[in-house]
Amino acid sequence: MRQAPMILRRTLLAAAAFGLCTLPAFSQNAKALRLVVPYPPGGGVDVAARVLAEKLPATLGGRSVMVDNRPGAGGNIAASLVAKSDPDGSSVLVTSNNHTINLSLYQKPGYELAEFAPIAQIGVTGFVIVAHPSTNFKTLGDLLSAARAKPNSISFGTGGNGHPAHLAAEMLKDRAKVAMQHIPYKGSGPLTTDLLGGQLPVGVISVVAAQTFVASGQLIGLAVTTKDRWPDLPKVPTVEESGFPGYDYSAWIGVLGRKGMPDGEIATLERQLLAIIATEEARSRLYKQGIVVVPKGMEDFKALIAQDAVLNRNLVKTLGVQLD
Repeated sequence: MRQAPMILRRTLLAAAAFGLCTLPAFSQNAKALRLVVPYPPGGGVDVAARVLAEKLPATLGGRSVMVDNRPGAGGNIAASLVAKSDPDGSSVLVTSNNHTINLSLYQKPGYELAEFAPIAQIGVTGFVIVAHPSTNFKTLGDLLSAARAKPNSISFGTGGNGHPAHLAAEMLKDRAKVAMQHIPYKGSGPLTTDLLGGQLPVGVISVVAAQTFVASGQLIGLAVTTKDRWPDLPKVPTVEESGFPGYDYSAWIGVLGRKGMPDGEIATLERQLLAIIATEEARSRLYKQGIVVVPKGMEDFKALIAQDAVLNRNLVKTLGVQLD
């Protein structure tokens, strides 16, 4: 498995800092630890939760761990469930940055950031701006030049209004000062089908969805939205490298507890999570789902969430999108 230099350095530092060792017992809580996931089984966040659920019991003194999928309302159902749960540490949320996006996207998301205690970031994933070969776009510059020449003449698709890929594209449009038409799809499946068939000229899709089609030439990779080049797409430049210094739109994946969860349990679970994702097995399984392990402890993760909430609030305001 190839690793980008910067990502590899981060991972190795994490492994050194959080190598598996004898960890203090969690608590004597007899309840099962419930990992609440806002998405159906099979996606990247769900897989991350299942990797954690498989490895955590060994450090919980026999306490069982279960994954509880609660999809719906863009993640609001699961977040609200944990926000209103008993703060005894028996329920935690395994989620992505839709957690911050939804606070602005919905008038009544059913939760607030202050109701959560960030525990640890597991990793990040990103998106690829792709074009059908018939467009003759070879670079991001080609796409943006065409968009400037004929405003709103080019359509691009994402997995839906307010989807992280949508916000990544809007962030680029704002920086590039171009106008393009957004086509929201209900999920990545129909979006990718239309891209491959040429019914849609441009799309913003996950790195996992893009890799095979870019490698085969069925789609042209114009740029990745992450700070660093994606390991399995080494020839696709970043948006930053394409002329936009400081551009970085990554989707984080992490674990949050309920506010009021005992400090000792938060600290111990933080150590356990970071130790698990420092292992080669966990990194490999997560990477296959398009997640690169970029560990952050509770304080750094809390700061990231606060920054992310401001960024996404501004982007949603620019979009003028409201889903309820």
